[in-house]
Amino acid sequence: MFGQYRRNIDDKKRLALPSKLRDDLGSKIYLTVGLEGIVEVRSESEFNKFVEVLNQQNSFDQNARFVRRFWLSNTQEIELDNQGRFVVPKQFLDKAAIQKEAIFVASGNLVELWGSEKFDQYCQSFGDNDIAQAAQKILERSGK
Repeated sequence: MFGQYRRNIDDKKRLALPSKLRDDLGSKIYLTVGLEGIVEVRSESEFNKFVEVLNQQNSFDQNARFVRRFWLSNTQEIELDNQGRFVVPKQFLDKAAIQKEAIFVASGNLVELWGSEKFDQYCQSFGDNDIAQAAQKILERSGK
């Protein structure tokens, strides 16, 4: 998945999932508190893969327990209504700093949900040179 989609949140704290993303994610989605002040949105199949990776970790490892506990306890299963809308639980509104407008940022196998002001500030915090340097580091790490 790719692209950015801005949506207004209504008085009932609902967001409409863009139809392009709905086609990829399905009618049941999983919201998870993410890093960097975002909410991660996954399809059921992607969420199951995510859980499988977490569950494969050694339960005796303190870090594995910590990470599994954090992510799974901060996840909610959400059913979309017939119009592709869903109520955004308060913990996720707060985490992503969503007030009036949100932005869905499609990022490969998941979608990031941001408050639009927060996302705009994030985008203004870096330039083309920063992106080039990050890309170079990734390429070097992958041996390309």
